[in-house]
Amino acid sequence: MENEEVQNVSTTGDFPVYDAEAIETKWQRIWEEQNLYKTEEDSSRPKKYVLEMFPYPSGDLHMGHARNYTIGDAMARQARMRGFDVLHPMGFDAFGLPAENAAIKHNTQPSVWTHKNIDQAVKTMFRMGFAYDKDRMFNTCDPEYYKWGQWIFLKMLEKGLVYRATSPVNWCPNDKTVLANEQVVNGKCWRCGAVPEKRELSQWYLRITDYAQELLDDLDQLEGWPERVRAMQANWIGRSEGAEIDFILADTDGVTPTDTKMTVFTTRADTIYGCTFMLLPPESKLAAELVGDSEYKAAFDALHEEAVKVSSIDRQGTDREKHGVFTGRYAINPVTGRTVPIWVADYVLLDYGTGAVMGVPSGDKRDFDFAKKYDLPIVPIICEEGTDIYEELKGVSDYKVTSVDWDGPMDTVGVLVQSGPFTGLRGGKHSEAEEAVVAYLTEHSVGRRTVQFRLRDWLISRQRYWGNPIPMIHCDCCGDVPVPYDQLPVMLPDNLDLAAGDTLAECKEFVETTCPKCGKPAKRITDTMDTFTCSSWYYLRYCDPHNTELPFSKESVDRWMPVDNYIGGIEHAILHLLYSRFFTKVLRDLGMIDIDEPFKNLMTQGMVKDEHGDTMSKSKGNVVPPSSVIEPYGADTMRLAILFVAPPEKDFDWDEKAIAGANRFIKRAWRVVWELSRTADASAVLDHTALDSKSLELNRVLNAMGIRCTTEFDKGQFNTAISAVMELVNAASAYINEVPAESRDAALCYKVANDVVAMLAPIIPHWAEELSHEALGKDVPVYHQPWPEFDPEQAKSNTVEIAVQLKGKVRARIEVSADASEEELTAAATKAIADQLEGKEIKKVIVVKGRLVNIVA
Repeated sequence: MENEEVQNVSTTGDFPVYDAEAIETKWQRIWEEQNLYKTEEDSSRPKKYVLEMFPYPSGDLHMGHARNYTIGDAMARQARMRGFDVLHPMGFDAFGLPAENAAIKHNTQPSVWTHKNIDQAVKTMFRMGFAYDKDRMFNTCDPEYYKWGQWIFLKMLEKGLVYRATSPVNWCPNDKTVLANEQVVNGKCWRCGAVPEKRELSQWYLRITDYAQELLDDLDQLEGWPERVRAMQANWIGRSEGAEIDFILADTDGVTPTDTKMTVFTTRADTIYGCTFMLLPPESKLAAELVGDSEYKAAFDALHEEAVKVSSIDRQGTDREKHGVFTGRYAINPVTGRTVPIWVADYVLLDYGTGAVMGVPSGDKRDFDFAKKYDLPIVPIICEEGTDIYEELKGVSDYKVTSVDWDGPMDTVGVLVQSGPFTGLRGGKHSEAEEAVVAYLTEHSVGRRTVQFRLRDWLISRQRYWGNPIPMIHCDCCGDVPVPYDQLPVMLPDNLDLAAGDTLAECKEFVETTCPKCGKPAKRITDTMDTFTCSSWYYLRYCDPHNTELPFSKESVDRWMPVDNYIGGIEHAILHLLYSRFFTKVLRDLGMIDIDEPFKNLMTQGMVKDEHGDTMSKSKGNVVPPSSVIEPYGADTMRLAILFVAPPEKDFDWDEKAIAGANRFIKRAWRVVWELSRTADASAVLDHTALDSKSLELNRVLNAMGIRCTTEFDKGQFNTAISAVMELVNAASAYINEVPAESRDAALCYKVANDVVAMLAPIIPHWAEELSHEALGKDVPVYHQPWPEFDPEQAKSNTVEIAVQLKGKVRARIEVSADASEEELTAAATKAIADQLEGKEIKKVIVVKGRLVNIVA
């Protein structure tokens, strides 16, 4: 490699002063010219795929991005030095609403806005020295990429995993588009924070529920994921084992059975004797049919209108006041034969279970509150002492348990009362009572064992322009017809005036087409796909980004997948990670890949917060741009500070003092390496057995701290890895100050200088590259140099510190030889506390080698 002098730098003594801007500019240009980070595809090496979640290009990078990418870059660089063939790509998740809204605001096209931001982000990325393979960089808004997203959609359609349905959906009134269930977070739109409404729309769905059980089961494979993330996914998938129970709808007389069934799902079939009413959600079509034009219609319509304005999470809250309307109709309990009234309640959700619920006020707090409010019967059948329901029922004579077949107390924990032949059995989920009731229901063909999931099919339709067009055509004769593969990609028009309100649905050139089946005039589907479809398979495209025949080749995926280290925020625990796992399993079943899971190890880095403890975000206006640190201190200083200030998974408060401290260490380490290099000899052989005491101690610290640094690097704990190198630099600095240049061991000086540079190279690569070439005289990039090796035997200390106790209390601590005899230890200990032993007789000495000497006097 070309050796270049850094221009215009002052010098102190016989080595240059550290000039971050000059050094970083120099090496970034050389790395670019040599295409240093192009993936080598060397099958003789083990592979390592390191990937950070790619950004949305809403502007320049902020400190949160910088932290994420610095973590991944340090991992990738160190893996290359450890002998791995490394894939470390980057791209941009470029479709989506923010770019469209920004384009409208600035009266430009989303593509123009997006590519402008991408250009700026790329400049910042490479100014920070990230080792990305530029040849594999792509944007999801490029037709060469989104063509294959459409191709995958059509493959899913062929497999029966795509369908169109009219159903109530979450409508964001601010963004004017629908949201998947996963995109309603704490009752609000995940992106803008608006409270979604319920609307009835015809939408496109992916059958993610077909994979619900496998998505749940395979969480056990993800041992390299944080337990918190696995738990979040398991809770979201929400597997519930229970039973479906058929209630027969009574005729308008309220007694005569009809042929219509109301099926409910419950995990507590054992509470069926306590069912005193039935519940339907306000959005239920059956509820509307039951109410009809009766006297209850006005109240039902008002309840429906209010319910759709409230989020699902808020509607289910136990503390929220419940609202309901009687339908005027009844159902027949299949076990007791009693008729129970059918009500509509706003705390019942259409997408839970079957959309119908049996009300058991003695077993559910929400049902209990509803029954009290509307004066509905409450039959205690399993009231446990200590519960809210028990406390309210206790002493209320109207609700007193009266049963001829049960003499036990009301507070018998978990035992059914007033439950016919099941009285006395222990109740609860998966209990003997639940098993017995389900067996009875199954035997009488009025119920069955079943499993339900909280997870719902993925709604991917979006009513906005800037997204991947759904490759479907609607023909009045043929229905919904897929776009032929040879006509992909369906391209977005680039002439819409979004500021004037133009939409895809109004763009004749886009909408009007011909049916691929019958050739008659037809219309394109104008919904675009949820942007999460783009990010659900991008990691596979990185394996083979220039493939024009397929999204990727199986051979390339076999080589690189799964991703070995995936780095991103905890906020993606449900949305992105769950969808990516789903796509991986579908593509496996299509025969395109062989893996079950996409990401082997997951690191969720903590947030970067401002001086007030608030998470940095553009919306809050508290973002610290990387340039504010790079310009005065350099990229290496920022990289070091980011990795040293806290463990990667922890949040940290942005602190200017940490930046200044990182810069001071870099300058100190710079001086130490240069000073060591003056007396270093690369050709000399290091013989640790021939070292004097001071050299031997530096050699011990080198090996001990090198082992610690390597171990902590492997665990992703960069702050402690850096701390180990700092200890080594301190020891080297002391050695330089204490040992004259002519007395230093030349081989040891070279080894220490070389290993300090190597261990810091993944973290501060420009600094390391300059020292490697200019101070150590190497002509191989540090990226291609090997990670140093360390000897555990040489890391052992020749001395140990032991405690000296007098009558069990520590009186002193002394350094002694590691192999000192008991006699030597006793002598050293008595000498250390001689003044305290004056006038006393030593009766006993207890020696614990390597730990303590206890003197009894």
